[in-house]
Amino acid sequence: MISDKRMKNIKKILLPIDGSIPSMKAARYGISLAIKVSSDLVGLTVIDLMSLPYGYFLIQPGTRSQVDVLEEKRRESKKWLEEVERSMLDVLKETEDTRGKFRSEILEDPFSKVENAIIKYAENENVDLIVMGSKGRSGFKRTLLGSVASAVLSYARCPVLIVR
Repeated sequence: MISDKRMKNIKKILLPIDGSIPSMKAARYGISLAIKVSSDLVGLTVIDLMSLPYGYFLIQPGTRSQVDVLEEKRRESKKWLEEVERSMLDVLKETEDTRGKFRSEILEDPFSKVENAIIKYAENENVDLIVMGSKGRSGFKRTLLGSVASAVLSYARCPVLIVR
């Protein structure tokens, strides 16, 4: 349980988004929490370059097919983050609150796993809390906790709230 005193110390909340139902549900939870404690909200999507189609890196750099695949991932990521921002603006409008700020980032790191990119970003940005879904897009139906959520929960230096 988080005490009221500790809740007031939450100034920046990170929402890692991958477009999955659990991550979008976690985003709504994070938005409500951010408004309740008057904290800033950062939506983050990490494009997993290692999950690109087989042979992506074998294609001549700058060719049409290589650019199209990455651009589609970027468009998809931007769409998810815009959806979260709209949700936050809707809640702010309903509550007539103007305290919360939202910004979003899309990371592309060919050398890190998604979970490492999230943890590193949280540390570099001095995030006070990470709110994320229990499973992402690649989540297996039978697992209790996805591998990305499990790694972030295990290795992040700040508190992590997993939403199921």
